[in-house]
Amino acid sequence: MRELKIFSSVAIILVVVWIFTQNSAPVEIKLFGAVYSNIPLYLIFLICTGLGLLLGFSMTLTQNMKLRRGLRLLDRERARLKDEVDKRRAAVLENSIEHTEEEN
Repeated sequence: MRELKIFSSVAIILVVVWIFTQNSAPVEIKLFGAVYSNIPLYLIFLICTGLGLLLGFSMTLTQNMKLRRGLRLLDRERARLKDEVDKRRAAVLENSIEHTEEEN
C-alpha cells in the first residue's frame, strides 16, 4: 500500500511538472482594473488551485465545527438521560429490596 501511495504521488508530481512546462507562456491578466503582464500561465494555474483548496478547506472546516457542536450537545443529552435511567434503576432496585424484606 505504501508503494502505491509513493507511486501515485510521483506520478501526480510528474504530471504537474509536465503541465507547468507546457504552459509557461507569459500572459496578461486584467484584474479589478489593474493589468499584470508577463505572468507565466502555470503561476495562474497554481494560484487558482491554491485558492480553490483554501475555499474548499474553509467550507469543510465550518461544516465540521457545526457537526462537532451538534455531537457535543448529543453527548450531554445522552449523559443526562443515562443519569436519569441510573437513578430510576436504583429506585426500582430499592423498592424491590424493600418489598422482598417486607415479605420475609
